[in-house]
Amino acid sequence: MYRIHCQADDVKLSFAYMTEKDACDAVSERDISNVICTVSDVSPAALPANTFDAGFNWFIAYPCISSTPIDVVAWGKAIRA
Repeated sequence: MYRIHCQADDVKLSFAYMTEKDACDAVSERDISNVICTVSDVSPAALPANTFDAGFNWFIAYPCISSTPIDVVAWGKAIRA
């Protein structure tokens, strides 16, 4: 749906992983620069155990090519299989 919204053939996403509080704050502000997070191209479905275990188990998905304010495509709790 976001691809249609942007009228683009291909939208690559980045994923910022952080705590729940930081995710809520970052989504509210549409800015990840003020929170402690790790940014990756790894989707929440493949979140490495060490990132999850470090407490960075919430994510914000946004276009790779993005500036502040970020376009939040999706966000929520990552679940480890």
